[in-house]
Amino acid sequence: MNRKPELPSEIEMDLRRYLEIQALEQRLKDEKAAARERIGQHMAGLELKYWYPMVDGQSLKVRYRETTAVEYDESLLHDRLGERYATILAPDLRKIRLHLEKLESLFAPVLSLIGTPSPEKVRTAIQNGLVSKELFSGAFKKTLKRFVAVGKVRAGQTSDNADDNNDPQGRP
Repeated sequence: MNRKPELPSEIEMDLRRYLEIQALEQRLKDEKAAARERIGQHMAGLELKYWYPMVDGQSLKVRYRETTAVEYDESLLHDRLGERYATILAPDLRKIRLHLEKLESLFAPVLSLIGTPSPEKVRTAIQNGLVSKELFSGAFKKTLKRFVAVGKVRAGQTSDNADDNNDPQGRP
């Protein structure tokens, strides 16, 4: 059963249009960023936080603010400050997400404030007899969410084995 699925003409048209839209979307994103930069430069010259210009009969609100981003060389500071390094640290959500598995037990005392039910933990609790399945009746909504990504195949990557996990149709 190692055959390639058929490509219906309407799906081929959809895929072709999808690629056109992706390219257009990128051009629009770039154009919008350039326009935002020019507007920002103009606003900096006006020295205004808010501006209400009229464009094509439509009143617009343009907001402007400047912020300063500071990026530290963390390893250098850690070396220089030693134990005092901890006194300048604040929680970083990106690092928390990255190390969440290691941190989970530390969150146990405050999970009622910051936690949400996890389908995996619910399943495990039911399987281990900690809670009964009936307690969840009517207490959740299950929806199917689809994710579709379309992209160009890179050189050297074949379309037959790009997603292959031992299934010729790319099924999990």
